[in-house]
Amino acid sequence: MNNIPKAHETLFLNGIKHPYLYLWDAWSYCEDETLHLYCLAVPRFLSDGSKLDPNERNNFPFHIRHFSSKDVGNSWRDEGCLLSTDEVSKLNFKTIWSGSVMPLSDERKLVAFTGIENIDSSRNYHQSIALAISNDGHSVLENSIKTISSPSKDWDEIVDRGYYLDRIDNLGSNLGEENGPIMSWRDPFIFSDKNGELNLFWGAKANPITGALARATIVENDGVFKINKLYPPILIPDGDDFTQLEVPKILYNKDKDLYYLIISTCNRLHESQPSNEVSKEVRVYTSQNVEGPWISLGSKILKDENLFGLTVLKADFNNNRLLCIAPYTENAEPDLRLTFPETFFINLDPFRVEFTKKD
Repeated sequence: MNNIPKAHETLFLNGIKHPYLYLWDAWSYCEDETLHLYCLAVPRFLSDGSKLDPNERNNFPFHIRHFSSKDVGNSWRDEGCLLSTDEVSKLNFKTIWSGSVMPLSDERKLVAFTGIENIDSSRNYHQSIALAISNDGHSVLENSIKTISSPSKDWDEIVDRGYYLDRIDNLGSNLGEENGPIMSWRDPFIFSDKNGELNLFWGAKANPITGALARATIVENDGVFKINKLYPPILIPDGDDFTQLEVPKILYNKDKDLYYLIISTCNRLHESQPSNEVSKEVRVYTSQNVEGPWISLGSKILKDENLFGLTVLKADFNNNRLLCIAPYTENAEPDLRLTFPETFFINLDPFRVEFTKKD
């Protein structure tokens, strides 16, 4: 099913409920006061016109959708597809999972994403980290798409650094890893730290049922980005409370010399587990160093609202708050599933979520 719809002509107000697409996970950047929002997408309807069950979406190829807003997220314009599964097929990827986009100093955009390798029907979740270049944030340069970390090809290095991976011939197994959830080497987030060093953070594992944060520094040589150094896994202080760490985001408050880490977590043990048995929430941490140790700001958030995989659209550190947006999960009301609600604020001090209208 590669029937990717063209950009919807009508503006979306107070969130995004796309008539032709399911949407989930979110990442973004702000440039010249325009917010650029990206997410995963799959058509709501199959080629025969029947409606796709959201819980069956992993059986079909995804694409990365792009939206923009010139009014601080009050309305959104559909900018169409940034990257499709067809465009990454030469890397033996059968679909795309989440990532990030970051503007570079020369107006190019660095695009990071997860590629799911096409191996066999019993190993549908073999994940690799990939990068690409976009000149305008609307499409990527085909010859720039590269895999920079593959657990099968780089297994020895990854395990030597302290990460957990199943044996090579079982990577990506539909049955998970040693009585834990599916493998995790996904959701790369690009971040330039206070020293100007370019980092990638993504979801990984410390053992079969404990999520960890992966970190690598990346460099560009002759127009090609690659990993300069893969660091040991970063453990999260309440990591025993969840099995999967997903779609990480990192921010830096220059005035306080403080980093913020935002992750989405869940306690899923296997892919066949019903959605209503899986607890999904968002957690926020702080650290004086980009590699941690991280300190929790407090309560888990957004679980009761069925929101997951958020992005920070704008950071207002002067007022200790973050303007955010996050899609609804499959556990939301039927007409809300895999859509975006209105934006909201995360207040950092005191720590709480505000769903009130923006100023």
